[in-house]
Amino acid sequence: MAKITKRYCEGRKSPYQLFWIEDGVRHSRFFETEEARDDFLRLNGHLDKRSFEALMGIDENTISDISYIESIRGNVSFRDMWEFWAKNHKTKRVLTLWDACDEYLRDMRKTEKAKPEHIRHVRRVLEVLVESFGDRLLQDISRKELENWLKSLKFAPVTVKNWRSNITAAWNWFEKNELIEKNIAKGLELPKIEMGEIGILTVEETERLFRANEKIDPEVCGLMALGLFAGMRTSAIPRVDYNEITMRQGILTPAEKTKKNRRNYIENLPDNLWAWLERTPKSAFGWCERKWKKRRESALRRAGLLVNGKQIKTPDENGKFPQKRIPPHNAFRHSFASYHVAWKRDFQDTALIMSHKGTDILFKHYRGVATKEDAERYFKIYPTGYNIY
Repeated sequence: MAKITKRYCEGRKSPYQLFWIEDGVRHSRFFETEEARDDFLRLNGHLDKRSFEALMGIDENTISDISYIESIRGNVSFRDMWEFWAKNHKTKRVLTLWDACDEYLRDMRKTEKAKPEHIRHVRRVLEVLVESFGDRLLQDISRKELENWLKSLKFAPVTVKNWRSNITAAWNWFEKNELIEKNIAKGLELPKIEMGEIGILTVEETERLFRANEKIDPEVCGLMALGLFAGMRTSAIPRVDYNEITMRQGILTPAEKTKKNRRNYIENLPDNLWAWLERTPKSAFGWCERKWKKRRESALRRAGLLVNGKQIKTPDENGKFPQKRIPPHNAFRHSFASYHVAWKRDFQDTALIMSHKGTDILFKHYRGVATKEDAERYFKIYPTGYNIY
């Protein structure tokens, strides 16, 4: 057995020495630091184990593995194979879905790549997912299981599609951070989305809404006008700042306030929108979303356009029950699109105002919903006493 000896040679530039005898030949190495010497010894520890006794200490499984590798390695040395493995091998972290989702949400908050409200939405989605798979190892969850889980959700197809997007984004992050080898969430099968007939407010209902509130709550009238006469999304309306409005010209929405994180400027808006905005107090801009929804709800109720759950179960004096959806879902934005298409007969103009990529949706779902005559009446709904030039 080769015996390795350590020495310290004072006065040398590299004073830390190792020497040993191998096959009758004396070998010696010098190192500048003791750490470098010990690292060399650790990497070449086989030098003091070249004995028959050491070989006899190898178990049968190891000998079998060595024999198999020997039969297939060809001209590649054992050292080359080891160095390649050490360079390319990465220890995989094995996490449960619960732990992986927790790390994903923490990273979203830390990097601030998403808005707080989006992070809250993603958390709600993942919480439901974790209820089904939380204790399972992330790598053991199959694509088929995710598809069946999505199909089991009791939501509208559009909502299921949104949830799939959030699940896919999470699995993208898992793959990027090497928690899984492959993103099984890409292209998950979904139920076919068929958009039903859109619901809008009639011209009479729209006018009644403004007349019932213009004296009592001029603030909410201005914000409702942004939806009904500019087609803004309900969620975007309370985020509009007064300084972002250039009267009689256009409205700027900075990138951080838009759904797609893109700066948006809309112009060529109808005259009656400016008439309502000009009489809107500045205090109306900058409301929180909750305040906006409550004030809008009160405005609809004053005009007799809101039916709540209790009213649905209560018949009126004639014994009739109210209809369920008053107003229809997204009625403000749908009303603007329908009447603007009928009024201008220019799909591209309407698409630009509504920030649509193209005109396909407008042509498919909004064409023919309203007449040109109704559209002209709709965009002539001005504040009482307003002088139209």
